[in-house]
Order: sequence, then structure tokens, then C-alpha cells
Amino acid sequence: MASLACLSDRDLVACIVQFQHGIYDSLRHRFHAWKLKKELKQKDQEHTYRDLFVLDHFDRRYVLHEAILQGELDIVMQIERCQVDLVTCAAMDCAARHGQLKILSFLHTIGYACTTKAMDLAAIHGHFDIVCFLHKYRIEGCSVNAMIGAAENGFLDIVAFLHQYRTEGCTSRAMDYASRNGHLNIVQFLHFNRQEGCSSIAMDFAAAHGHLDIVKFLNTNRTEGCSTYAMDGAARNGHFHVVKYLNAHRQEGCSRKAAVYALRQGHNEIATFLHDNYQVDATIHRKLRRPFTKRRVHHRSHLPLILR
Repeated sequence: MASLACLSDRDLVACIVQFQHGIYDSLRHRFHAWKLKKELKQKDQEHTYRDLFVLDHFDRRYVLHEAILQGELDIVMQIERCQVDLVTCAAMDCAARHGQLKILSFLHTIGYACTTKAMDLAAIHGHFDIVCFLHKYRIEGCSVNAMIGAAENGFLDIVAFLHQYRTEGCTSRAMDYASRNGHLNIVQFLHFNRQEGCSSIAMDFAAAHGHLDIVKFLNTNRTEGCSTYAMDGAARNGHFHVVKYLNAHRQEGCSRKAAVYALRQGHNEIATFLHDNYQVDATIHRKLRRPFTKRRVHHRSHLPLILR
């Protein structure tokens, strides 16, 4: 009877099962949903395996990392207590990637480690508070990808922080990618504060994406120049103002296909300009006669184009 009385005591039973191997009752529905998804081989429609830092839907860390991504600290704490083997360095990396500072701080406090990916991914995705935390409390550091990614995505505060407090630096890709994405303030910061410079790809990228302010800055302050891809890309994408600037201030010119690229995208004014100023493909009339005729029939706005 005494044993029956013990088993009838809810508080006592709850205390006993706390020390048994398994999962808490409050977590059962989460692991059941994951198991069902695994058995049906269903892919997560909302998040990729890369987002979750798991290999596939068979990865036992799936439930934990999903809770990390969602910022559910209480769930993470429960899983850590009953399924400690699921917590790897990927857990902290996942928390850093998704800007979950409270979860990152919790995992750090109880002694878990991360990799250099943590600061890299935090910097790339603009989580400045995470970058500061990892710099202050962790020793793993980062790689050149941190500053490159922050520059690419326009996070000047993170670029400046990494420049001032970290030693990993970056490569010329930082200015190249910042130029491509139109981040003039970062291009200027890297130019005036760092030595890595850029490549000719920087002006090529900026021109192709229509960032005339960056094209002007690079032309005035840098010596790498560009290639014919700059005008080709600007022509293809309809950036006539960039085409005119390159024509006036650069010597690289364009390829013989530039007018073809422009005309195929319906940029007739640019095609005419290139035809008048450069040696473009001599077969442009024959190659585009039929498609152009169709455009003339259906789009009267294209009628004024005359290629001499």
C-alpha cells in the first residue's frame, strides 16, 4: 500500500521522472510531429535544412534547432535538460545566425561551444548585438567572411566594428560585393580605411546594376578600372545613364554583342547609341529582324528605332 501511495503522489512521480532518460511530456508533441515528418519524408516548407543547421529530416537535432530559430528559450532549456546529446556547437551557430541572443547567452553560460561560423553568420545577417557578444565572451573569432558578408549586405556598423576590434580583415571581395549591391558608404569606408582594395569586378558590378554613384567614385578614386562587361551589363539592364558615363570617362568600351543585349531587352535607345558609337555586331539586323518585327507589331513604342 505504501508503494501505491507513492505512485499516487503526482508531485513525487514528477520528481522521479525528471531523472529518467527520455523527453518531457511537454515536448512529446514536438518530437511526434518531427517523427511523423521524418516517416513521411516531408521537407519543411518554411525553413531549409541549411537554416536549421541540420543535415536532413532524419537529423535528431531538428526539434532543438527549430526551437532555436523560433526563439523559444524555454523549449531549448527543456530539451537541453532531457536530451543533452542533441546540443552541439551547431546550436550556438544556429542561434547566432538567427539573432537569438538570449538563447546564445544561455548556451554560452552553461558551457557549450560554437565555431567561427557563429560570428561570420551574425555579421552577414546584420545581428550587431550577437557580433559584440561573441567578440566579448567567446574565443572562436570569425573569418574574413564576416566583414565580406557585412559589406555585401550593407551593414556599415558591423564592418566598422570588425575593422576596429577584430584582426581577421577581409579580401577585395568586400568592396566588390558592396559595389554590386549599391552600398556607397561601405565602398568609401573600405577605400579610406583598409588596404584590400577591390578588383575590376567592382566597377563591372556597379555599372551592371545601375549604381552610377559608385561607378563615379571608383573611377575617381581607384585604379582597378573595369572591363567591357561594365557597359555590356549596363546596356543589357537598361541603365542608359551609366552607359553614357562609361562612354565619356572610360576607355574599355563594350563588346560587339552589347547592342544585341540591349535590343533583346527592349532598350532600343541604348542599342542605337551603341550602334552609333561602337563597333557592334554587324549582323544585328539579320539576327534580330524577326523578333524585332514582332515587337513592332505588338509594341508601337518601339517603332522609332532605326539602326543605320
